[in-house]
Amino acid sequence: MLLTVKQTKNESGNAFSIIFEKPKAFNFYPGQYIELDDKCFTLASSPTEAFLMMTTRPGISGFKKHLKRIRTGEIIQSSHPAGTFTIDEADPAIFIAGGVGITPFRSMIKWAVDRKLHLPITLIYSNSDSDFIFKEELDKWQSELPNLTIHYINTVKEGRLDQEKLQRLITHHSSLIYYLAGPPSMVDDFEEILLNMEIDSTNIRTDRFDGY
Repeated sequence: MLLTVKQTKNESGNAFSIIFEKPKAFNFYPGQYIELDDKCFTLASSPTEAFLMMTTRPGISGFKKHLKRIRTGEIIQSSHPAGTFTIDEADPAIFIAGGVGITPFRSMIKWAVDRKLHLPITLIYSNSDSDFIFKEELDKWQSELPNLTIHYINTVKEGRLDQEKLQRLITHHSSLIYYLAGPPSMVDDFEEILLNMEIDSTNIRTDRFDGY
């Protein structure tokens, strides 16, 4: 599949977004990814939006450097959307994001806002500083969706999010689905914390972001 670059923009911190024209009949579920140059990139846009967007940070690979220099009108080869890290509309959700791991949750939350879902959603967004990607949009959507709650955690000021802090932010319920997205070490740590909290492994879904 060929995607045409419509726009590029800088996000908070050193993150940047590439916005593509959305091909006709391009269908995907919130949280899915596409492959570019054999690398996986989550679609940060929602299926309800008229464009496709991926957001990432600069990396050391040649391809990441190319993405940072990409220009409007450039055409790039992409796979079809794939992945099972998608929102389950049947059960309340806890989203735990680290850094650029916010991308699948932007897609899911925008989907929930546009479809006016009554699904209770709690986003716990951990970052190493106060430059939270998409914060302006997320704050706006929180005001529009009564069942959406967002907690921002600046780890430099507040320390790392550990089990004790996590338990203060959530009320455990057997039907809760926990979604973890971020650097592999962060996802591994939180998966272990949730298992220590006796959360059933079938209620934990993970998406690990490598830096390339």
